[in-house]
Amino acid sequence: MQLDSYTCELCILQKIERTSHLFFRCRFAKACWNSIGISFSTTRNILQIISHIKRALHLPFAMDIIILMTWSIWSVRNAWMFNNDDPTILKCKDKFVHEFKLLTHRVKQSQINLMEIWLQSF
Repeated sequence: MQLDSYTCELCILQKIERTSHLFFRCRFAKACWNSIGISFSTTRNILQIISHIKRALHLPFAMDIIILMTWSIWSVRNAWMFNNDDPTILKCKDKFVHEFKLLTHRVKQSQINLMEIWLQSF
């Protein structure tokens, strides 16, 4: 796709909008992760960041958390780009919480309590 610019419009760093920047290195993305109590070093590559998050969470649904937060970041950014809906950390967190609660409808009953406890922790 030909665009006028390939730089991130959400941060002042004017970095090229690559996957690593979009979901992990952009200041907006980092703030979104922090809103659910997750922090990591942005000097690592994506696989190292994901591994770090999984180890830090030490939960059977850690990968679900990672997937849902990246989806939430993507959704909020797209709402801004295509619908002119201002992106905020709160909107991203609310999107994540909504999606995470939907996830509880398809998990094993034994995990629901742990998921609810984790969700209330931030």
